[in-house]
Amino acid sequence: MCFLIGNKLLSLFKLKHYSKNLLFVGIITFFCYYLLNLNTIYYRNKILLGIVIIACLLSFRFKVYYKLFIILLFFISVFNIPGIANAIVVSMQADDKWTKSPDDIEQAVFKKRPNIYYIQPDGYTSPANLKNELYNFNNRDFETFLKQNNFTVYENQHSNYFSTLLSNSSMFAMKHHYIADDIEKYKAREIIVGDNAVLRTLKHNNYKTFFITERPYLIVNRPDLGYDYCNISYNELFFVKDGWSLQRDVIEDLKAQISVLKEDSGNFFFIEKFTPGHIQNRDRVLEKKKEAIERGRKEYLERIENVNTWLKEIVSYIVKEDKNSIIIIGADHGGYIGFSSATDAELKTQDELLVNSIFGNFLAVKWNGKQHDEYDKDLKSSVNLYRIVFSYLAEEKKYLSNMQDNSSYITLNNPKGVYKYLNDKGEVVFEKADYVQD
Repeated sequence: MCFLIGNKLLSLFKLKHYSKNLLFVGIITFFCYYLLNLNTIYYRNKILLGIVIIACLLSFRFKVYYKLFIILLFFISVFNIPGIANAIVVSMQADDKWTKSPDDIEQAVFKKRPNIYYIQPDGYTSPANLKNELYNFNNRDFETFLKQNNFTVYENQHSNYFSTLLSNSSMFAMKHHYIADDIEKYKAREIIVGDNAVLRTLKHNNYKTFFITERPYLIVNRPDLGYDYCNISYNELFFVKDGWSLQRDVIEDLKAQISVLKEDSGNFFFIEKFTPGHIQNRDRVLEKKKEAIERGRKEYLERIENVNTWLKEIVSYIVKEDKNSIIIIGADHGGYIGFSSATDAELKTQDELLVNSIFGNFLAVKWNGKQHDEYDKDLKSSVNLYRIVFSYLAEEKKYLSNMQDNSSYITLNNPKGVYKYLNDKGEVVFEKADYVQD
């Protein structure tokens, strides 16, 4: 399609004699882009730009050989057929049984209906991690701020999965999915922002629900929204973007919604902030491992300081405007500090610090009630967060008897497969996760 449009434009501007140059440059660029995306290259965009420039220069001498590259393009297209076929098969075989609650928690009746604000700073690691030798960061100022605002800070909290999509889909379903193929590749977004157990429970209690996000990452494939409101309209989305090109001011969007609320309580806000994030992928050829680790740490901690300022601002605003609310600051996973590249986490490690760097996530909750310690004493991982919150609001401890396993899981490339990395006690293990959903 791109080549066809390019040829039409060349004809329009009477530059048809450059059509072979266009094919030569376009096919080489496409092929190199394909290869670069198969590998972890930190300077990928700069390398691709260099390739385009060189291809343009070569095209004037070698454009007569463009047909050889068309054959190459055909073979690249053939390689995609198995992936497309697999997507169809997985979609047809998808099973939603794992999302079913083991009890009637979705029909729980809340005895109190405060507004709930769930703020998710992507990749914000746990307090315990920030204090260890990998991170070595003094976060006392921010933790003091939270405690002054009556937050309970959970020192050793961890996520159950290693990525945003996997962690959030499990958390909002209040169940483990054990990285089933259809979840990892296709259905996570539909669960996170669509019809899930958390939203069904809230709506059973007549909550109005709001999804306020900094970027459209979770809605880029236009899933059926389970929220009553989203600050980014599907009309604003591009069809060929990855969810990072559009950015919104989350605090301003939140203020706009709070200002028009007709009710003082019974509102749920999922507020997503895409910082600090985890470390980036590095080109190991261009940068030594030790240097990459230290650079990743330095950049990550700078983002921690920035997001702390942002969190103080949004929390202060909520506390001022809605003093009786529940505020949850809960990250989706850790920051991956200690690895030279995010993809290095896909290789087996039994290093306790590194494993916890993947899964250790920040959690702090302003419960607005003294009895919360009767419910949250066993709050250790993300999958059980909302089961505990709903038990607290319903004042029903019976729902705590169906807590999920607090174990954490990861997909590895070497050895290949899904493995348990943390057990229910938070201990580092290494077990193949050959689970069958009930």
